[in-house]
Amino acid sequence: MTADIKTVRALLRVTADYLQGKGVESARLNAERLLADVLGLSRIELFMQHDRPVLGAELERYRDLVRRRAAGEPLQHILGETEFYSRTFKVEPGVFVPRPETERLVEIALGVLAPGDRNLLEPVALEIGCGTGVIAISLALELPRLAVWATDIASAAVTLARNNAHRHGVETRVTVLEGSRFDPLPSHLRADVDLLVSNPPYIRSVEIPKLQREVAGHDPRAALDGGEDGLVFYRALASGMIPWLRPGGHVVLEIGADQGQAVPAILAASGLVELSVHRDYAGRDRVVTGRKPQEG
Repeated sequence: MTADIKTVRALLRVTADYLQGKGVESARLNAERLLADVLGLSRIELFMQHDRPVLGAELERYRDLVRRRAAGEPLQHILGETEFYSRTFKVEPGVFVPRPETERLVEIALGVLAPGDRNLLEPVALEIGCGTGVIAISLALELPRLAVWATDIASAAVTLARNNAHRHGVETRVTVLEGSRFDPLPSHLRADVDLLVSNPPYIRSVEIPKLQREVAGHDPRAALDGGEDGLVFYRALASGMIPWLRPGGHVVLEIGADQGQAVPAILAASGLVELSVHRDYAGRDRVVTGRKPQEG
């Protein structure tokens, strides 16, 4: 970026070229989001002010943000927020950044709790490994009768998820607890959970260094690393989930694109039935669903 570039239009053009040259995907979108943040505008407002001059402190701040993005810092960390299921959530370094494909997990989870399933009046959902809380909070916002319990082993994630729940006004229905998997849950939830949902770590350990620099260098390894075969967390979930589910209760898990056979097999061995694999909108295996058998 040169010193004589002073309008929104010119800045966006040269920044998009610069970021693309640094290997940043969706370079134009990144340039727009960063400049909109600096100017305190929405992207639509930015488009309406293409001839607006950008000078002084605004220009210097923008250049600093662009340098950070070019160096591989995630856009979400720079902005301090991300979009998920048409809502804005706070994000922080050290907590896994939600991905757009996880919206498919929410869609399917909402479908299994649709009216007609046991005529659920006050359904209970459980999320293991909640991170920022976007899944639990999105479910609570879409289903006003739903109570959600969520756990995460990282204290930073627990604090962030609680803050996001408060921000969206569902803190009375989304309870976030610190601890490993099922350990922090109160005993009264046993055999009472209608939906267990999780987006667990499923990347093979050896593959993590090969991921995009925004992921490998900034997302916590614990949120990525699924062990040697990528399936460690699924086995852990399968070994502990049955006592918490009500008879007929649902399980909805995100998976890696090559895990559409292995994960259902793990869940079947734990006693789940009606197992199905669902694809995302790119045609890749993305979500596995199953149910605990009905009693009798």
